[in-house]
Amino acid sequence: MPPHAEAVANAMSQRFRPALMAFFLRRLRNHSEAEDLTQDVLMRVAEKGASIDASRPDAYVFQIAANLLRDRGRRMKVRAIYQQGLGAHEASRVEELDPDRVMQARQSLATVVNALRELPERTRTIFILFRLEHMKQREIADMLGISVRTVEQHVIRASTHLRERLGGEQ
Repeated sequence: MPPHAEAVANAMSQRFRPALMAFFLRRLRNHSEAEDLTQDVLMRVAEKGASIDASRPDAYVFQIAANLLRDRGRRMKVRAIYQQGLGAHEASRVEELDPDRVMQARQSLATVVNALRELPERTRTIFILFRLEHMKQREIADMLGISVRTVEQHVIRASTHLRERLGGEQ
């Protein structure tokens, strides 16, 4: 990519990334999917480069975003239909849910949720971002304005607490 094109791509990223993330998060409620789609939009904008209508770049960028969402919806629908057909075939092989197993799973989940609630809010937030949202520790540190080492310490503290609380259930 020529230096000028790279500068334009960086400027577009800085300008549109927060708005695109908000746009996708409102519709998907999934941080990693929103990040992926935001990156796709920015890559497509970078590929077009100078051919973008300079008077209305917002319209162009958000039209790409809407098109990506529409394409994603179509793919999800096709997958769901395929899975539904596959599920009908597999249904005969799936064991029935045993009420005792369901009760044990609910109790285990309640124990995990309670253990997470016992953690300080910041530790709980960092742990959830790292383990459940699969964010990198560097991203969490940058987002919260703390060091990577501090993020590591929070994750270790949360993991240790959960291990202690869940130790009796193994």
